[in-house]
Formats: sequence, C-alpha cells, structure tokens
Amino acid sequence: MGCQKDPPLNQSGSAIAVMAKRPKPGKVKTRLCPPLTPRQAADLYEAFLLDTVGLASGIPEADLFMACDPDNATSRNFFSRTLAGPVECIPQGTGDLGVRLSRLSRRLFSREYRKLIILASDVPHLPQDCIRRAFRQLDENDVVLGPCDDGGYYLIGSRVHAAVLFEGIPWSTSRVLDRTIRRAEDAGLAWELLPSCYDIDTKEDLMRLVTDLDAVHGGNPVMCPRTKEALAALAPALIGDTGVLEPR
Repeated sequence: MGCQKDPPLNQSGSAIAVMAKRPKPGKVKTRLCPPLTPRQAADLYEAFLLDTVGLASGIPEADLFMACDPDNATSRNFFSRTLAGPVECIPQGTGDLGVRLSRLSRRLFSREYRKLIILASDVPHLPQDCIRRAFRQLDENDVVLGPCDDGGYYLIGSRVHAAVLFEGIPWSTSRVLDRTIRRAEDAGLAWELLPSCYDIDTKEDLMRLVTDLDAVHGGNPVMCPRTKEALAALAPALIGDTGVLEPR
C-alpha cells in the first residue's frame, strides 16, 4: 500500500505518470483564492488528485507513477499515506515545467517502457476512455496530446523520449499546445489530438465543473467521488443566490 519501490515492468510496456503536488495551502490552486481560502483550495486539489489517480489506476494494462513535487520527506510521507496500490513516487526535480517533464520522460523510457502518458492532476472529470484512447493512438503515432481549452494540454503521450517536445515552450500561456505541435512536426514526429477538456484553475473553471458534474455524473457515485464530496462541503458557503462563487 502506498508508494512502492521499483515495480516490475508491466508486460504491456505502458506507463502513466501523474504530475502531482503535495496539497499545501498557498502552494496549489492559488488562482482559486479568492473565492476559496488557501486551505479550501488545497483540500479541493487533494480531491482532484485522488480522483485523477483513480482514473489512471483503473487502467490495469499500465504501470502507475506519481511524479511528486516537492521532493522532501513531508511530501513522501503524504503520498505514501494517501495513495493505495502499487504506485511508485518519483521526484519531479528542479527546473521549469519543461525540464521536469523531460526528466520524467527520460527516466521512465530508460526503464524500457514503450508507451508513456503524462497526465495532469487536476482533471478528475476526464473520461477514462481518453486515457485508453491515447494508448491506442500511440500504436500509430509518436505523440498524442490532450488539448485544454486554455491552449495548454492535460495529457501528453509518446512512444519515444523526445526532449524537443519540452524545449522552448512558453509555459502557462495559450501557446503551449500550438508550440508543442510545431516542435513535434519539426522533429518529424507523427502526432494526434484527443478530445478537448479543461483543467480547473479559475473560479469560472470551478463553476463549469460544478455544472458538468451535476449534469453528467450527478447520478453516478463512482465518477469523481472525492471531488463531489469536496464540492458538496464547500457549496453552502461558496454558492450564493446568484449561482456565483462567493468567499466564505
């Protein structure tokens, strides 16, 4: 139970790595503050993370890794205590997002995996079939990308370590996806897109999630259970008469 050391290579040769932060108040989902307090934002992010891991762990044909940040004893203790199942925690390390993604890709492909998907930790509402579809698309493509509505991506998959995919990318801008595609094309890598999704960074994203979960998953307790629980706890204080999130 918790984070394990050096799990055996899955016979399928596939791996999923979830980019995860320890949910420390003031360090995660800060753009949700306000209307949330730092503690509420951290608790909500923890729910996102656990549901996203649940999505990934539901794909038994792939080994699951947590790429953890920061790399310290407190973080390792948190992930070991929180996560269940054969999950190995590996550090993201230092550097900007591109450096950390490239390091993670290189490390896992050095273990002779033939397909790797790196997944954001704040997409609890992502249909699990998107992850399965990404693996299928890698049968015929070198790279697969899951586009976000804000111009970034929630998922990047590949069947080779290609550092070029993470170099010269204007992270945290609306040009991330387009620039990544251009880098793939310049390197002669075949690519394909998954259906678009959105991550939860702003108040508007959060309200969209509330609406989508109510409309799509409201009657299904299996979908996003931790996120639904967290949102239900926040709802009385955060949703005003106008339906707009308000501070506590």
